[in-house]
Amino acid sequence: MKCIRPLLLWGWFVLAVGCVPTADLSMPRFQPRPVVWLNNWQPQEPTASRSEAEQFLQKGDTLKALGMYDSAEEMYVRAANADLDFAFPMYQLACNYELCGKHDEAYVAFQQAMQRGFDDFPTALHDDELGKIRRRSDFNESLATIRTRYIIAAAEHVGQPIAVRPETDKPPQGWPIILLLHGYGDSHLSYLDEAKLWSKQGFVAVVVPGSVPTHGSYYQWSHDSIEPTHEDLQKIVNAPLFDGVIDLNRVYLLGFSQGALHAMLVTQEHPDQYAGCVSLSPGGSLVSQLTRPSLDPRQGTARFVLIHGDEEPHAPLVKIWARECDKAKWMFESQTHPGGHHFPDDWEQRLPAIATFLLK
Repeated sequence: MKCIRPLLLWGWFVLAVGCVPTADLSMPRFQPRPVVWLNNWQPQEPTASRSEAEQFLQKGDTLKALGMYDSAEEMYVRAANADLDFAFPMYQLACNYELCGKHDEAYVAFQQAMQRGFDDFPTALHDDELGKIRRRSDFNESLATIRTRYIIAAAEHVGQPIAVRPETDKPPQGWPIILLLHGYGDSHLSYLDEAKLWSKQGFVAVVVPGSVPTHGSYYQWSHDSIEPTHEDLQKIVNAPLFDGVIDLNRVYLLGFSQGALHAMLVTQEHPDQYAGCVSLSPGGSLVSQLTRPSLDPRQGTARFVLIHGDEEPHAPLVKIWARECDKAKWMFESQTHPGGHHFPDDWEQRLPAIATFLLK
């Protein structure tokens, strides 16, 4: 019995440890808000202190991306002091410290972000800039706290799709519609001018917020699946607002970066519901799926425009998609522009020809 009892105790200990519940770190899903016309949209104006803090924060982010960590630190501190209720500057300061090897200072800044109520779960979940903080034994506990706060607060941050009406007379079958998908961590509001350009080409143009709200008016698209994106897009095109207004046979997508990746994959999977896609510099966690497109002409046909900077590594993708589109008898066009991960400098001059390609 002297040998058996320790073994039994050890077995009970293992079972007890195995029964400890793990934190739920899955990404919550929120119902999108209904689409509205631009003239009926009511923007939420930030407070003066939040606006000032956001300006310092953006400067800090730019400096951090350039590796100018000391200057970025100054901007993040000024942002944090400008609005004491704003947690994100302290979080970014923690990342900035990690990037320059100041791990102790990074953890202090992260704790201060938590004390301010940091609730940006999508960013914290995937952010490798947190460095050694991610490897701490209590990090998952912090993530669980952030997730709980996110669920409570994110309903207020769910974005509202905004539609711009064309300047042309409505055709008998309705206007074509183009849905604009922003890049990772960006805002659909920054695409309102783009929507106005497409409205001049005779499209109803809708700026679509990503299905994963982060902080403020900034959003991401799902890291794991395109289906939340497809679901949100279908709710928009089938909204009562567009009854008798749009032509459901002429639904197009335009995306940049992560939005471009989702636009391509959604169109590939559902060519019976999307007539074409304009993809600018696609990228993101699902990008490997672009290297093995599966285009089935029995499901439908679509038109693709793939645009990238000549400093980006997209040339192999162009060859793959040109070949597969040719096999499936789908129309395909590619363009390049000088530079890297951005819209072409002459985008306004290119846009009318791209619109014609989609519609012809």
